[in-house]
Amino acid sequence: MTVIHSAPARTRPVLIQLFRHFEIDNLKAVLRGIMTNSSWERVRDTLFPLGSLTLIPAQQMLEAGNVEAAVTLISATPYYDTISHAMKRYADEQSLFPLEVALDLDYWRKLWTTVKQLPGQDRTQALRIIGPLLDMNNLMWAMRYRVYHRLSEEEIINYTLPFGYHMRDEDIRAIAAGANIARVIERLYPGISNVEALLQEPEQGLPKLELQLQRFVRRQFNSVFTGYPFHIGLPLALVALSEFEIQDLTVLIEAKSAHMPNEKFTPYLLMGTNPDNIAT
Repeated sequence: MTVIHSAPARTRPVLIQLFRHFEIDNLKAVLRGIMTNSSWERVRDTLFPLGSLTLIPAQQMLEAGNVEAAVTLISATPYYDTISHAMKRYADEQSLFPLEVALDLDYWRKLWTTVKQLPGQDRTQALRIIGPLLDMNNLMWAMRYRVYHRLSEEEIINYTLPFGYHMRDEDIRAIAAGANIARVIERLYPGISNVEALLQEPEQGLPKLELQLQRFVRRQFNSVFTGYPFHIGLPLALVALSEFEIQDLTVLIEAKSAHMPNEKFTPYLLMGTNPDNIAT
């Protein structure tokens, strides 16, 4: 929130929408807790501590006992209409999947819209940060839906975004229709290696491919810190790189808790490190 308050007023809608990512993750965690009959104490420990900033009555939702009743408690929030439109699919499938997908798609649509509304240099620089993230997420969704979930062509198209920074609607439709995924990746991410080999064993290969995409995007973010500094790209890059650092910290904590040797987990670190500097 410090970043939001210190930013110029014209850029705050983008930062506020970016912040809502944490609240959406909390909303998903509460809905999952309802589905698994988890206690409030257990669910609370999985939530981002947003305090008075949250719009979600998390404990009341969990204690409502079912998803339908919980959703009525967020009728005054920006998330209600999105979830309401997906409730029929939820009722048919008794799965949170359509609700979570709807929340993700709505989040990225709104973020993209707010970025596009920025003026001049702020718009250009914000696109350099948000654009690669949107492309990467959209690509990974399409691949997971096709490879893991084996969704139909129509479902893949419905559960992804028809726009992007460098990624096009035709790319998503091609993946959905069964086209060669490697060709799409090689065009969007020149320099990514072994794509064909990784896709041959997707259970192990897709996580490794995602890591390569994240590193590619991270390098793009680093370039924002050179040149003219007075634009929204800097705080956006800082937030995005902080997310990558948190991902690395999570890997480190889990690896050390499992007494995993350095050489087993350092290949999965995004930000790069010298294994000799990692405490044992």
